[in-house]
This record gives sequence, structure tokens and C-alpha cells, in this order.
Amino acid sequence: MNTFLLEKILHTDSPSGNEKEIIDVIKANIYPSAKIITDNLGNCIACHNTTNNEYKVLIIAHCDEVGFQVVKIEDNGYIRFRPIGGVNPTYLPGNCITILNKNNKITGCISYTPIHVQSKKREFEITYNDLWIDIGAKTKQDAEKYIDIGDYISLNDGIYYSADGNHLFSKGLDNKLGVYVLLQTFNTLIKKDIPLSLYISATVQEELGCRGCKAVINKIRPDLVIVVDAGICGDIPVQIESKFGVVELGKGPGINYNPTNNFNLNKIIENIAMENSIPFQRTVGYQTNKGTENAEIQTLLDGIITTHICIPIRNMHMSHEICNIKDVQNSIQLIIKTLEYIAHIDNKECVFIPW
Repeated sequence: MNTFLLEKILHTDSPSGNEKEIIDVIKANIYPSAKIITDNLGNCIACHNTTNNEYKVLIIAHCDEVGFQVVKIEDNGYIRFRPIGGVNPTYLPGNCITILNKNNKITGCISYTPIHVQSKKREFEITYNDLWIDIGAKTKQDAEKYIDIGDYISLNDGIYYSADGNHLFSKGLDNKLGVYVLLQTFNTLIKKDIPLSLYISATVQEELGCRGCKAVINKIRPDLVIVVDAGICGDIPVQIESKFGVVELGKGPGINYNPTNNFNLNKIIENIAMENSIPFQRTVGYQTNKGTENAEIQTLLDGIITTHICIPIRNMHMSHEICNIKDVQNSIQLIIKTLEYIAHIDNKECVFIPW
């Protein structure tokens, strides 16, 4: 486990639409022999062994995280903000945040009326209208010295480990863990020099509706795509409906079986996991046919072979998410072994036709 690289990725701020910081870290940690491209949306694409026009395999992980944006500065210096991506405002009071101004990073705190002075009749359902950000400014003019309308906002980046060292607590595990898996997998496979045209892409704006991945597909025109993303954990005290395809921490990456994933590719991955004693979980994913990049990718061009490997996450889209480090390591091994196998399949064009 390259803890230094993982923590470097986790410390970046990359709310959807402002992913530059994490893209810079990704570029700096791609194996030197790879060719790196950044497209007009900001997606980072790297490739290896493309001169022979071998079978094109693309691994994707979105690099953006949920965040916020400054929409108004009040006369008293307080800041009104809106979400970027799906963030429940109930989770937010008391959380420190980082405002990404062009001149500096500014720390603030998401504030809310103290419980002592709230109406006893009030139901405790919070909306964004009930919240504001406090940066210590006393007036609008004072706040405008540090921030601008439209500035992006990220949750703060404290990283913590459990007592046993197996669990990691951090903001943005969705999907910075996927980015780490992407880099480690690609750099390992480059050294093995397998006979595939190998591409990876750290995609932008996934939290806003899987926007970046579509441009990547149009540019690369891959034959097969593996998407690496976070998966919702069901091993919590509150019962989650089974229709959401939950997974559990520490039991390995999830292999999603639903209409947006190629059944034959999934069976190959499952068999490889069993043959190599890599733990995995069979799941159906968050939704039947939407909500993930592979769902958007599958029907592009002439139809693309796709699957989704999910890393189990608790507290998704909250200020600190939770993962088991072993699930991350097993995800890397599973994808490496899968692509080594696929590289030596004959008649790849026919193998993945579902029926």
C-alpha cells in the first residue's frame, strides 16, 4: 500500500467543476513512459502501448468530489452557498470547509442556529436556507477581501485511521479511492507490458451527472471499459433496502450485476477472483440503469462492453467517509489479474457478445 500517494490524493480539494488540484497530482504520479492528455473538459487521459492499435481497454475513475459554491455574501459577512452534487444539508452544521479562492484557500465553518434558541415546535429538517458559512468576517466588504461569488468550496481534509489500522476515515473517498486504484493498476500494468492498448482516465464532473466520461469515450473509442467507483455499504445499524445493492466493508470489491454491466465480462472477473483467492461481493449496484459512469458509457458509440467495480464505502457524501484498506488493495489486484487475462483472449470481439 502506497500510503504516501493515497494521502496525497485524499488531501486534494476537487469539487465538481474545479478538479485541477487532483489532476495535477494524478499527472505527477503516472508512470513516466505513458502519454498524458488533458481534454477540453479537464479529463486526464493516459495511455500505453497504443502504437500497434491493439484491443483498446479503458479504466475510468471519476476524480471529482461533492462540494459547494458561494452564491451570495450577506451584508454582515456571512456566506450563502449551494451544493455541488448530492449532499444532505442535515449532515453539515459545524463542519469546517475550505473555500477555493483564486488567491488563497480560506477556511470557514458551516453554521446553524444553536438548539438552545430554536423553537420547540420546529421540526428538525434542515435546508440550505437554514445554513450559512462563517469565515470570521464582520461585513460584506471584509469578506470580499478573501472570497468571490462563484468560488468553489470543499469539505475539510482531515485523514484518520481506526485503532486496528484497517479502516480509513476521510472526506472524498468517493471517488479518490478509485483514483488511487486507477494509478496503481495502470503503473503496474505498464511494467508488465501486456498486449493491450491500455488507457486510463480520471474523469471530471461525475457528481453532476456523469458529464466528463462521455467526452473521454468519444475521444478514445474504447472496446472495453472498467469503471472504478464507490459502493454504498449496508453494514450499518439502519436497514437499507435491498434494491440499492449494498455491499459490506472488508469483504472485497463489489462486482455489479445489472443491465449496465456486461454479463460475460462479469463472469470472467468473478472467476479470476475465485482462482486468485481475491475476496469479492456480488451486488446489483445502486440503480438498475443509471447513476454511474458505466450506465452512461454502455450505449455510446456502437455499444461498449462495460462493468463497474465498486469499493465499499460507509457515510457516502458526508464529511468523513469510511473504507477498509484491504478492499482497496483487493480492487487493484482484481483489475490487474483481469486485464492480464483479457490481454490473452483470442477473438475478443466475440467473447463479450451477451447472447
